[in-house]
Parts: sequence; C-alpha cells; structure tokens
Amino acid sequence: MIVHRIAGICLYFCLTVLFVQQHASAHGGVVEEGDLCVMKVNYLRAHFKIYQPRVAGHEQYCEDIPVASESVFVMEYQHDSLSDMSVDFRIIRDVTGKGRFARIEDIDGISDLESATVFYRPPAVEPDVYMINYEFIEEGDFIGVVSAKHPETGKVYAAVFPFEVGFTGLGYWPFFIGLLVLIQLQYLLMSGRLKRWFGNKTVTTASAIVCLLMFAPKSFADDLIVTYTTPDGDLAINKMHGWILHIETSAGLEIEGAIVDVEGGMPEHDHGLPTKPRVTEELGGGDYKLDGMRFHMSGYWEVVVSITTDSGISIITIPLQL
Repeated sequence: MIVHRIAGICLYFCLTVLFVQQHASAHGGVVEEGDLCVMKVNYLRAHFKIYQPRVAGHEQYCEDIPVASESVFVMEYQHDSLSDMSVDFRIIRDVTGKGRFARIEDIDGISDLESATVFYRPPAVEPDVYMINYEFIEEGDFIGVVSAKHPETGKVYAAVFPFEVGFTGLGYWPFFIGLLVLIQLQYLLMSGRLKRWFGNKTVTTASAIVCLLMFAPKSFADDLIVTYTTPDGDLAINKMHGWILHIETSAGLEIEGAIVDVEGGMPEHDHGLPTKPRVTEELGGGDYKLDGMRFHMSGYWEVVVSITTDSGISIITIPLQL
C-alpha cells in the first residue's frame, strides 16, 4: 500500500505541474506568435525578447529566464506610433500575491512601488528599438511593466508581464516523458508485477529516484566578464576601428595569456560581421588589442568573444544597438 501511495503521489504531482505550466504559458503582456515573441501594449505591438549573453549566447527568451545574470531586454516596434511615444520600463519584485496572473490593476494597488522596484528607466523616446540592460543579482519572481504615453492625447498604455528568474526552461517534454514512466510504474505496481520482481524496498527507491530526476534544477557555470573601450572614438557605421578588450573573472582577477577570438553578426538578419576582427596584441593587465572591427548597418548586433584559458573555453556575447 505504501508503494502504491508513493507512485500515486508522484503521478498526481506530475499532472499538477503539467497543468500549471500549460496555464502559465499564456500569462502577461507577451505572447508567442509562431517563432516570435510579441508584446501587446493595448493595441500597440512590438517584437520582444530577452538575451542572457554571458550564460546563453544568442538564445532568446520571451519572459522567463534561466539564471540571475546580465539580461538584455529588447523591443522592436511593430507599430509606428511607438516610435513617437515616451516609453518607460520598470522591473519589480512580485509583491502582488497574484504571481502569473498579475495585471496593471495589481501594480497600481502596490502601496510602496519604489521599494518593490529593482530597476526603472524613466520615460524616453526611442525610435524603432527599445533596449535596456540589467543584471539580476538574485533569482525569484518579478514583474515587468512597460508604459507608453501618447504624445498628443497624453493617454498611457501599459503592459505587464510576470516572469521568473531561475526558470529551468525544461518545457513539456521531460514532464510528459516522466508522466509516461510513472503511468507504466503505476500499472506494474497495481498488477503486482514490480513487487514480485524486485520487492517493496527497491520499488520505493525507484519511485523516489524518478521524481528526483524529473525535477532536478539545471545548473549554470560561472563565466568571465568582458568589457571594451574604443580608442578610435564612438562606434560608427562603416568605420574601421579597434577595441581594447578587458577580461577578468567575476571576482575581479585579470585574465592574462588567453587566446581570444572574436566574431559576431546580426541575429535578426542572419548574417555575420563584414570583417574578420582579430586580437593583435596582449597589452597586459587583462587588456587585449582588437583590430578590424566594422559595422555596415544600423540595428541590433552581437559581438561574440571566445576566450581559451587553462581552465577551458568561455564564450561571452556583447550586445550592441547601433
């Protein structure tokens, strides 16, 4: 009876998780349409994506992100009116108690919004693309709030998207496969075959192992930090120039003697850099001279830095909006 109860509890737990995940997928102001994530600010629409360049490279997320790290939020306007509107962006800790079902009314009801806010960018007019960069220092449940003010009527349109930092990103398949395994296990238990084959103790252990494997969190390794300066002046279109890359650990230890390779491109246009930049000199103190950088058009670029040291290979993506 104890074994049957364990398998039954696991089965119920799997069904509950699947139900919650399916219903959570349609929350907030961001929806998936085909291969695109679309934010709806009332009747206004924008392509929306989040990048975590240090841990996930080019991978895009609609809302939930896997780890507390540098995160780049990008909105590419689909509606021309957004280009003329003053847009602000706020991230708050979820103090509403509504979780995935939080709405703008719940945000308005927060008595001390400033104390719940972890990031705020004041209203600004950004043509075509709106981008912010924020580094999360802790995992948890957050709510993003985007507001756009019409320049003529003064009316404010808002979108709310609850999201989780530290989301495993497992999707449906592991749960579905695990569910099938548990259904089969339940059948064998009810028929008495598993008990006859292995005995109660082994069956109980197997049930526990299945549950633990299904819900074990995904881990991410720490990465290096790369910053850059441009001795030749500000970045400009169709101008050949050089960078100084500075590489250090998260603890501030400068990385010397590394092999540094650089490539990049525009993910939205599916093409790379027009040149082949390369590191021509190590300057010491974690600095490396990079020559041959050029961008031939405006838009969102990613510069991918591959660093090889005695500890292995680290890949860091630097997002740029030109």
